[in-house]
Order: sequence, then C-alpha cells, then structure tokens
Amino acid sequence: MDNHSGFWTTTKRRTLYLLLASAVLSVGTPAIVAATQPGARFYLRYPLIFGAQVVPSLVAAALWLPWRSPRATRMGLVLASVLCIGSVLFYVPVATGIIPTGGDMIAVGYVVLAVGTLVAILAATVIAFAVVWTLDKRASGATSKGGVRPTNAE
Repeated sequence: MDNHSGFWTTTKRRTLYLLLASAVLSVGTPAIVAATQPGARFYLRYPLIFGAQVVPSLVAAALWLPWRSPRATRMGLVLASVLCIGSVLFYVPVATGIIPTGGDMIAVGYVVLAVGTLVAILAATVIAFAVVWTLDKRASGATSKGGVRPTNAE
C-alpha cells in the first residue's frame, strides 16, 4: 500500500526506521559496555569506534532508500529487516551482559564487526538487486512480447 506519488513511501519509511534501529543498537552497545564494564572504558573511549559502528547503516541507507521501483524498495525493506534482526541478535546479548565481553581487543572487535557487516551489506545488496533487476527484465520482456505474462502453471 505504497503511495507512489512521493519519495517517502510507507516501505521506505519502514526501511529507514529499521536502519535507524540498527544504528542505535550498534552505537549504543559499545557505549553501554563502556559505562557498565570498568575494564572496557579505556578501550572504548575513542570516537573512531562509534563512527565505525554507524557506517554500515549509512551505506545501507544510501544503497537501499533511493530506488523508485516498488520491487527494489521491498527488497531494501527485506534487507533492512535482516540487518535489524541481526543487530538485535548480536548487540542485545552483548549490551545486557549475556555474552561476556572485555579485554584489550574489544575495540578492535567492534571495528571488525562493523567492517564485516559492511562487506555483508554490499554483497547482499549486489545479489538482491541483481535478482530484482533480472525479475524486472523478465517481466518487461514477457509483457512486450505477447502482452500476457507466463505463469508457472503453463
């Protein structure tokens, strides 16, 4: 039920909200860990750590929000949902202390996680939008040839 007259459709707003939730979790978790674990404060005080946590969500927003195609917009929502669920599954246990963290490499771990997330976002985007492009080409080719789309039943 998207309103295609404007840029900010319902699907794009939901995608943005999921990306914001993921960004808040990814920045908030090192801040919570630094505030609650005295041994981690020294290692998690650098702005680079927090900046690196935001980069995957910003790149995802730049890749997934500008599309006008309804199919591509829905794909962006699916990918944002997967990113948000992954963020919840990783960051909530770390922030609550269910998964113990600490040590002198904790900051490097957060930066490596951000880089790994960024690589996964780029790979998933290329694969997902290649599938969307292929499906759009197939649909436009089928309608231009015979005027009727083939179904799986035929």
